[in-house]
Amino acid sequence: MEVLDSNTFTFHKGVVLSKTSFRGLSVVDDNTIWISGSRGTFARSLDGGKTFTYTQLNGYEKSDFRDIEAFDNQRAVMMSSGTPAYILKTTDGGLTWKEVYKNTDSAYFLDAMDFWDEQRGMIIGDPINGHFVLLETNNGGETWKALDTTKIPRAMDGEAVFAASGTSLRCWDKNEFGFVTGGASARRITGNTLFDKYVIQNIGIVHGKSSQGIFSQTKSGTPFLVGGDYLCDSCSNVNAAQLFWPKTKDRNLNISLINNKYNIGYRSCIEELSIQTFITCGTRGVEIKTNNNSWIQISTESFHVVRKAKKGNAVFLAGPNGKIARLLY
Repeated sequence: MEVLDSNTFTFHKGVVLSKTSFRGLSVVDDNTIWISGSRGTFARSLDGGKTFTYTQLNGYEKSDFRDIEAFDNQRAVMMSSGTPAYILKTTDGGLTWKEVYKNTDSAYFLDAMDFWDEQRGMIIGDPINGHFVLLETNNGGETWKALDTTKIPRAMDGEAVFAASGTSLRCWDKNEFGFVTGGASARRITGNTLFDKYVIQNIGIVHGKSSQGIFSQTKSGTPFLVGGDYLCDSCSNVNAAQLFWPKTKDRNLNISLINNKYNIGYRSCIEELSIQTFITCGTRGVEIKTNNNSWIQISTESFHVVRKAKKGNAVFLAGPNGKIARLLY
């Protein structure tokens, strides 16, 4: 055991797979954890992280599965970034996987996936010809349909979405979704699947280079966003911001509402643990923030993604070299 915070937090190291990088993480409950990563690898635990079963999928050894969404200990959907773009689904605990989507067009680069419920989900991809790619499923990931994104704001030249932790896209309520961008600009774009409204927020997080921008956001009503420059992970730029909605009812405006900017290093993922309590991670460490307190570093270990259980309190992290950790609090 390695103590991250002398009073509260404990870190448990899992098995290390020397050449596998984990970026997809879905914590169903306190016992069920699914993880996906490079080299066609996924991992699953049914005992709260005490043991993991690791599998490299035949035929997908060159695929980098950057995101995974699990519904229970048997069903999960996994998404790859790069070419070809794959979406796989299992209903038997990962013993077999069905290829439900494949796109060999090198222009396609899928970044993140999220679900409203066990049937409806969405995937965001980098823009093609100025339009972001959005795929939607209404049957639990069995089939995916490309949405008409000409009805939402165009991408700016040099703007893209990061596939760092599967949290650049979030879905909430019935039809609402939002994604964050980087590169030439750092924006948060929110809308709904009916495309009858949208909000663009220009965020003051560092941007301008292809390695810079917003990498992750929380799902809360006052979302936190983190990012920075992954090529300069120790640079203390403006890498995090918390947003607050205006009191006006009209949200269909180009607005920049940033409160409490924090100068921390590059961070690839952020998760809300409870109301106004957040955990964030990156290649230079892990931080916790509660209420109005400053960020407190609890580890210098490198992680790409952190997620809290959908049903329960378990919090897990995953990262390079097959590293997995559990936060006990």
